Amino acid sequence: MAIIWEWLRQIWIPTSVARLAEAERRVLSVVRYPFEQNQISIGDNLTINTIHTHNPKAKTTNKRSPLVLLHGFGAGVGFWLLNFDALAEQHEHVYAIDLLGCGRSSRPGFSAKTSEEAEQFFVDALERWRIQVNLDKMILLGHSFGAYIGSSYSMAFPSRVSHLILASPVGVPKETLGAEPPGRQRTGIGFRLIRNLMLFLWNRGCTPLSVVRLIGPMGPRPVNAYVTRRFQVGPAVEDTPPATSEAGLETSVALADQIDKGKIKLPKEDVAKYLYHLCAQPGSGEFALTRILKSNVMAHHPLESRLADSNIPRVTFFYGDHDWMDTEAGKRTVELLNQRSGGSNSARLIIIPRAGHQMMIDNPDGFHDAVRQALEDHEE
Repeated sequence: MAIIWEWLRQIWIPTSVARLAEAERRVLSVVRYPFEQNQISIGDNLTINTIHTHNPKAKTTNKRSPLVLLHGFGAGVGFWLLNFDALAEQHEHVYAIDLLGCGRSSRPGFSAKTSEEAEQFFVDALERWRIQVNLDKMILLGHSFGAYIGSSYSMAFPSRVSHLILASPVGVPKETLGAEPPGRQRTGIGFRLIRNLMLFLWNRGCTPLSVVRLIGPMGPRPVNAYVTRRFQVGPAVEDTPPATSEAGLETSVALADQIDKGKIKLPKEDVAKYLYHLCAQPGSGEFALTRILKSNVMAHHPLESRLADSNIPRVTFFYGDHDWMDTEAGKRTVELLNQRSGGSNSARLIIIPRAGHQMMIDNPDGFHDAVRQALEDHEE
């Protein structure tokens, strides 16, 4: 019966695990530094899709904890495609993982009913992954929803995190009473109907990825439109083998110079296909979104107050200069963290120019400079 159901599902939704794997491979073909990719077992027949670069000649003045990258909502390891080479140059070890229930990691049934249970779904998996790859401490760098999960993990296991970097994190600000923000102050009957429908779907666990699956063979269209509209893009990349020697970084620089004077553009077709196959896989970890966030995108348990009471050694916020996330909430959190640490400046905020929410893609060089600045200021 399960085989028949999967066959029928693929007729309506043109995706599969194999298609996702191929789409991910093509996206990652722009990465020139040698990397390993494995499915790391975390027990209970669950695995975490993991990419690892090892550069024993990394350009650091002191030995650093491994850098671990956590993707945002609906994304996966492939969304760091413009960053692996530069980060590998600065860090001996860089890891990127697909969160449990996302990307090519295992997708177990999601049964969490509360925000706390939803957070634990990811936190427990991340800790089990850390144990399996034998990391004592980590620099956790999370983007958007991944930043929220990174914060949850760091508050649960502060001794395992040497530095927490939150790139345009979701769920930071406290909810304030008052008028709705500009653009939401609309009372037309059509607007109210649409709003009520969205609230109905949200409260029943429907996510944007659910919509992509619902529309079946039309699903790739809105994904293609999003990638084309949102990102500076280029053509699909040629299939070239990744570097397999210590010359990987030099090859990366040469390739970047050849394509766009040091800036590789997103391969439009490949990224769109990858994003579609990420969205179209059976739902799992994505359903945490409606448990952790309210329908107005405020968190049930905002990070602004929780981080200020945490024991995380160092925290850095990244925001793009035209980010739609609440930069002011990040500033308030940094001030509180520094006040409670006795003025030790253990927290800071960095604005990345020419970047929005997807800063690591909008301005890769600015993003890499921000990572370098954050860690150089707090060398271990």
